Amino acid sequence: METPAMNRLILSCALVAIALPAASQSVPAANYTDMWWNPSESGWGLSFAQHAGSNQVFAVWYTYDPREPDPATGQFKPLWIVMAGGTWSSPTTLGGAVYVTNGRPFSQPGSDTVVTPVGTFAFNFSSASTGTFTYNIAAPAGIAAN
Repeated sequence: METPAMNRLILSCALVAIALPAASQSVPAANYTDMWWNPSESGWGLSFAQHAGSNQVFAVWYTYDPREPDPATGQFKPLWIVMAGGTWSSPTTLGGAVYVTNGRPFSQPGSDTVVTPVGTFAFNFSSASTGTFTYNIAAPAGIAAN
């Protein structure tokens, strides 16, 4: 037989279980929001948006699809790999799952977006203006691995 006290205990345990992962996440040492790139490596970069108060990050690696160039233009197609979240394991280290999305532009009606997990990103900042970006990507079907 359940009692109000037992229900409160179960609810309290559930709330603690939900809050523990968020509480164990580190607080970032700085706001690293910026456009990041290496001037000696033209053609790619990162957009890093850190949301104040939530420690959540939205990062996009913009680069080029490693497949053959478009036969009509001879140009490689842009490829964006997205991290919508991540976990701060220390005040200067963030990592998380990343995805490739494909679908219609937002300005066209319909919803056929496909979100494909492709790996992980890791960021290790040595200051508010310098850091190291590492990744572990497994190319999704249709994208050749290089």
